[in-house]
Amino acid sequence: MPDGAHDPAGPADASYHPPVAEFTFFVDAGGYFFGGGELHATEAELHEMGVRKVDIPDAYGLDLSERIPVRVEGTPRGLRFYAQLLGLHDPIQREELERVLRAAEARGEHTEDR
Repeated sequence: MPDGAHDPAGPADASYHPPVAEFTFFVDAGGYFFGGGELHATEAELHEMGVRKVDIPDAYGLDLSERIPVRVEGTPRGLRFYAQLLGLHDPIQREELERVLRAAEARGEHTEDR
């Protein structure tokens, strides 16, 4: 299903609930710290786009190395939006994200099930 095919703000079928998936982005620590961990979106904008939950580790020890794991739960549209906010260009992560979203869609994981 193409991105944005079903807009959570106003779907054609009111009984439709977009699938929910969880994905862990591995973010460059240097860029993340340089930006103060802030995204160019408000919490309301994230929710509107389909981001349901974000889990960022609160202790940045040396064991995290150069990448910070950011776990995000949301609709396919929300996860793609978050990837865009992060400036995700890593082809391996992008491919894995699309695989996870296709699997969630195939399993029929929906917001009402969570």
